[in-house]
Amino acid sequence: MVTIAFVLDILLVIAAVIAYLARPRIGGQLAKGLQILMIGILVLGLAHLIETLLFTILIVDRPANEVVHRLLVAVGFIFVIAGFGRMRKAFDE
Repeated sequence: MVTIAFVLDILLVIAAVIAYLARPRIGGQLAKGLQILMIGILVLGLAHLIETLLFTILIVDRPANEVVHRLLVAVGFIFVIAGFGRMRKAFDE
């Protein structure tokens, strides 16, 4: 199961990178907002990979690992929200 989780985590990170590369090439504040949003998506993917690595390689205890995971997910969502905010501001101008 650990191997399956690790492979799925790698796929999440790869999907985030592909989404970043596939984003539309636009300019101005809209592009900046989209870039911030995509960073958030990458952080969300990395949060899962880091959780698996902490649990399997560094043998961090489960409660600490879960806290680290949730903090990383929160940071990812902060980037997503900030990106949407920047994009909304671009439309309002």
